[in-house]
Amino acid sequence: MIDWTLEVKEYKKQYDDDDGLHEYIKSLLPVYYGDIYQTYHDYIGTPLNIEVEGVPFWKIMNGHILEEFMSRFHEAWNEAEEEE
Repeated sequence: MIDWTLEVKEYKKQYDDDDGLHEYIKSLLPVYYGDIYQTYHDYIGTPLNIEVEGVPFWKIMNGHILEEFMSRFHEAWNEAEEEE
């Protein structure tokens, strides 16, 4: 987790106003997916509680998993049919 007191001190050493504050804070954002997930989880909570147009994110993810499972099952089904 970020030591915000230390970050404020660091910012004030480099800048004498808050004009560059947005860019400075933006530079603290994580880059990699795993880090983004962990940072979100640490500061806000599980990202699975996010809603997109009223639908919980976990339901959207499960819908995609269902589509993938269906596709893979059908591929295996077709292979089994060809072998018979």
